[in-house]
Amino acid sequence: MATAHCPHCLLPIGDDADGPFPAQRMRCPHCRLGIAAGRARTDVDPATVSSGSAAGVLANAARREDAEAADPLVVAEALRTVAARVEVPVARLRMLDYERLSAADAELPALGSVLASAGSWKKARQAAADALAASDG
Repeated sequence: MATAHCPHCLLPIGDDADGPFPAQRMRCPHCRLGIAAGRARTDVDPATVSSGSAAGVLANAARREDAEAADPLVVAEALRTVAARVEVPVARLRMLDYERLSAADAELPALGSVLASAGSWKKARQAAADALAASDG
């Protein structure tokens, strides 16, 4: 069986997509946008999801968790570790990649803790990149 994905945010919405999915109009549980009958996507590769909507959904969910802020040095090291794993510079690390890898690795701070620590994903990445540049210099 194919997994159905929202055509807007590309996050999974159902595992039983043998035919056209959804059978009737529904609202995406992630981005809350309407999905017409039969309009879900089944051809999405989870490793390459790069939708801004999906990142916004993750950021909003992480902020609602009311997570405790992690130590900025721990956050910087976690971002550098994940960036090395996906082979991109820290400044280009996507939130979706961090979320995917941190969900599988208990050693990494949760996305909510990263956002609580820095205030935003962009600021967290910049602080990690600056710390890396300072240690190299």
